[in-house]
Amino acid sequence: MFHNILADVNSVFASSAWTSNNIAMYPENYQGSISNSNEFCRFNILPSASDHLAYGGDKSLSGLLIVRIFVKAGEGQTRIMQISDILDNSFENKILTNKTEFGKSYLNVEGLDPANQSLYRAQYIIPFKIYGE
Repeated sequence: MFHNILADVNSVFASSAWTSNNIAMYPENYQGSISNSNEFCRFNILPSASDHLAYGGDKSLSGLLIVRIFVKAGEGQTRIMQISDILDNSFENKILTNKTEFGKSYLNVEGLDPANQSLYRAQYIIPFKIYGE
């Protein structure tokens, strides 16, 4: 089930609907060079709870998809909100190919990035649940 969630999220970020917006998306632990250091996102999938449903014998897994959004500092929150809307169009209340179900998102605007003060950052957070096995 863990791989199914990752495959669903990766399929969204690899889709033409996402790439046409020209927003670079990287896994949280990516160590390579970033193509546009003024605007990019990092994502992390955090599975947090697993249940075994007694009657059907089904297993469920829930957690959070967190996308950290980095934009050029000094230009307000407009671009963060635009990227969040694009993420909502891709994930909010959707059921993806491998049956990962996403809920309602929220946004945590964090301000200047402490590692690079030329960037302004926010966290887009959306819960998910998947049933199977």
